[in-house]
Amino acid sequence: MPSSLWTHDFLDAMRTRTDPLADGVIETLFADGKVGAVNHLMSTLVSNGDLPSNRLPVYVMEYLLRTKACVPQLDTHKLRRGQEVFERYGPEVMMILGFYSLPAAYAARKGVQVLHRTGSLRHRPVRRVFETAQMVVDVMSQGGLEPDGRGVRTTQKVRLVHAAIRHMIRHDRRNPWDTGELGEPLNQEDMAGTLMTFAQVVLEGLRALRIELDSAQQEAWIYAWSAVGRILGVDERLLPEDVDEARQLTRLVRERQIQPSPEGIAMTAALIEGMKELVPDFLEGLPASMIHFFLDQDQWGGLNVADMLHVPRPDWTASIAQAIPSMEGLTEGLTDWVGDHTFLPARLLRLLSKDIVEAMLRAEARGQRTHFHIPQQLQDRWNLKPVGFVPPPPPRRRTSTDSTRRVA
Repeated sequence: MPSSLWTHDFLDAMRTRTDPLADGVIETLFADGKVGAVNHLMSTLVSNGDLPSNRLPVYVMEYLLRTKACVPQLDTHKLRRGQEVFERYGPEVMMILGFYSLPAAYAARKGVQVLHRTGSLRHRPVRRVFETAQMVVDVMSQGGLEPDGRGVRTTQKVRLVHAAIRHMIRHDRRNPWDTGELGEPLNQEDMAGTLMTFAQVVLEGLRALRIELDSAQQEAWIYAWSAVGRILGVDERLLPEDVDEARQLTRLVRERQIQPSPEGIAMTAALIEGMKELVPDFLEGLPASMIHFFLDQDQWGGLNVADMLHVPRPDWTASIAQAIPSMEGLTEGLTDWVGDHTFLPARLLRLLSKDIVEAMLRAEARGQRTHFHIPQQLQDRWNLKPVGFVPPPPPRRRTSTDSTRRVA
């Protein structure tokens, strides 16, 4: 669909539509009383190298085959170029997801209602960060979007999770869903808007960090996420074909959906508190400062989204991000100091973004959440410290006593 046809009327219609294929699987599972089967599917879809066994119902197997049918038709060269962007800037992308993409999603008054209903996300806010990060790692790792790739299986699972959430909301008699006001839960417009937080919003975040991708890299990033959107069940007419269309769709959804809500404020507050667990104590102000840094960019038509979400005022950590625009043209010596041989000043944030990714791996190792996996290839590329790494103690300073002992 040409972007000129993305109108308010069209998107209004998209709020009445969901995902008949995945919804049908979940409705049938519940009607057959096979809730255990869908739980088994969720737990094995990613952990197994192959598709789940044929002990699953036939219609679930058909769903798996149908949802990956588009994968062989994808442009593997373009996908690989998009994945290379992640291989190079993955830690920064992870930081953008936590400090920009998620708050941007919470600013959508209608869409955030579903997230707020999922109580575990309010009480365990970092879980949302982990789950989001895991999907991105899976689809953007080399081979992730091949027919039997880990990213395809993860996306298939996420699509069924969405359908299961719709089922629960629709059948919640204690707290009826207002379809007339909010549209269907996890409707097509909200799904497309969320997809853009991984696609266009990440490009905006990289630009804010002064990481300049060339046009081919940007187009490949959008292409890869439109491919993910297809597997997720986003309507073809809502999948942008290039960066310009992604920008237009994101702008229109923001114009329609960015409004204050108590739910958005609550989710943002929980996110900030949760993200503090992933940074050193002396940087506890960093989550709020970074959210301000990204949301205060001129992408919102003059609307102060950070204040709308009641993000606390930045503290001294704001200087870390605010210094980036004034540091262009640094010498290679300084970039060498942060462990990167490019001239990009945003590499100064590589240390912090790596710390966050390493903290996620340490939290998984301590059993604080479900399995979180980063392929060894990416860990090596990002120069992540091994889990359990303890830095060596500083060399002991020589004293006069040491000299006396050697003489003796």
